[in-house]
Amino acid sequence: MPAISPKDFASPAAGPTAALREQVRRLERAHSAQRAGRSAIPLGLPEVDALLPEGGLFTGALHEIEAGPTPSGRVAAHDGAPLGFAAHMLGRFSPRHEAGGTILWCRQPSGVFDAPPYLPTLSAWFDPARLLMVTVRREEDLFWAMEEGLRTPGIAAVLGETRAADPTAGRRLSLAAEKNGVPALLLRPQPAPPQSVCTTRWRVASAPSPEVPGIEILSAPRWRIELRRNRFGAPSCEEMPTWLVEWNDETHHLAVVPQARNRSAGESWRQRLAG
Repeated sequence: MPAISPKDFASPAAGPTAALREQVRRLERAHSAQRAGRSAIPLGLPEVDALLPEGGLFTGALHEIEAGPTPSGRVAAHDGAPLGFAAHMLGRFSPRHEAGGTILWCRQPSGVFDAPPYLPTLSAWFDPARLLMVTVRREEDLFWAMEEGLRTPGIAAVLGETRAADPTAGRRLSLAAEKNGVPALLLRPQPAPPQSVCTTRWRVASAPSPEVPGIEILSAPRWRIELRRNRFGAPSCEEMPTWLVEWNDETHHLAVVPQARNRSAGESWRQRLAG
């Protein structure tokens, strides 16, 4: 184990130094990877993977995806961007062109007009034949089904759609994912109170597509993704990193839009919209 020398400590009034915090984070990353017993899976976005622990998403971990505000400033209840980003994650954990296990998708209908995900659309990311959909009536049943799925052999990943923010259930899912080396995803239709148990938390919203005169309807879909929690990754900065990404339906490829890479600290997306 690396030794920590006295010079790494500042005076009590100043608090821990940046060097000490970074050393602690490196130890946490190594410990987490060792306990999970799995290597990280790249998200497929080099600009984003560079900030993630071990260059990707830990498989034995809990990841959260929540809906964010659209350019209008409102959170759209049926914005497909968070679901698409979650499907992209599932596709990285269980690629379409490789033999893989079952993807367990647990959901609780939110109302009369609620509908399950459209399978032909999901096929852009993974084989729908691998999908096992579970519908429940109660939140506690959803978390129970997810936890049981994480313990079941042959499950490649588990996703749950929920509005609930239950710290106890989150801790149980995180422990089950870590113990069995299976990724757990929580997909939320709106922002939720922050919890400390997830390894990463993402806020995703639709963004305006590029303007192509005469063929606007065929423009590539774009999403704004914000990394709001990165437990074992690069040190946190003043501004949560955000990216504008674009999906290519022909190549099934997600890429960062070059001119939308990270901006300087303090220049958030909302501030840019307000200006």
